[in-house]
Amino acid sequence: MSTIIKYCKRVLALVVLLMTGCDREETGLPVNTAPIPRILEFTPANAMPGSILTIRGTNFSPDIGKNEVKFNQTVVPIESASESEIQVKIPELDLKQVGISVRSNGKISNRRILSLVRIRKFEDLFERQGFGPAGPSVTPGPFGPEWRITQGRFALADGKVTAKEGGIESLMFFEPEGLDLVAGDGNFFKMTVDTHGSEGSFSGVVFNAQEDRKRFYLLRMNGGLVQFLKTGPAGLNDWARVVFSEGIPEFQAGVPLRIEISSSIPGQFLFKVTNLASNTQIMDRTVTDENPYSGGVPGFYFFGLSNPVNIWFDNVSVELL
Repeated sequence: MSTIIKYCKRVLALVVLLMTGCDREETGLPVNTAPIPRILEFTPANAMPGSILTIRGTNFSPDIGKNEVKFNQTVVPIESASESEIQVKIPELDLKQVGISVRSNGKISNRRILSLVRIRKFEDLFERQGFGPAGPSVTPGPFGPEWRITQGRFALADGKVTAKEGGIESLMFFEPEGLDLVAGDGNFFKMTVDTHGSEGSFSGVVFNAQEDRKRFYLLRMNGGLVQFLKTGPAGLNDWARVVFSEGIPEFQAGVPLRIEISSSIPGQFLFKVTNLASNTQIMDRTVTDENPYSGGVPGFYFFGLSNPVNIWFDNVSVELL
């Protein structure tokens, strides 16, 4: 009897095995043999919302539709994809860090952390009621608490900082709290200013003005003469260094200019100047000072060599990273 029971059990087990095998053949799921994607690095390593991030790695799909990128749990649109790179636009996130992962061909990558940075912006468009010429003795300063005139006189007319008087050299500084023109070690600054200079007079942009407001850099123009100067401890006309001084015919008196000065390396400055009347770039030059000033604030300068003059400044903007 026991032999029969053992035999029946064996037959039953064989039947179950055969039935299970048939079910697997009929209903079995395909095996995903795609390699697992891996994130290796981000470019840039620290990025800001709105910028393009390149995710470098391995085993991504060149078919955008077969990739999915998540910032924490949020899926973000993909700009482009290859087997080794995926580009996405960083969404607006009120976070300092975000975890990023990639799903490619159904496989999920490792998760890497991206540090998010935000540009701080300081600007003045001078869209307020005008007033006549004022110097250092006028208190409180008519331009507001963020501006300080240290020499000469400036006025505000038609939404612009103006200078009409000849024979004087004038300086004013933009000093909002937190503005510090530092470059290097992950810091960057870019400032833009619109300006207009009249025949026979200097108009200029000051930057990296140190705490004493005597030592600073000055880019100034007198028609076709363009100078990049560095002042010493005595201030104006104590030229610690003349970085360059040359005639550039494209710089014409009476033409409105947009000056852009930026730096991400201490002592290395990129100048871009655009003729606003023709919308053409007339300067794109990188210059270096081996013993640079660091930090400080920007400002305006003019020297009216004739009388009267017609010099103005407008739309000052500074971005810090």
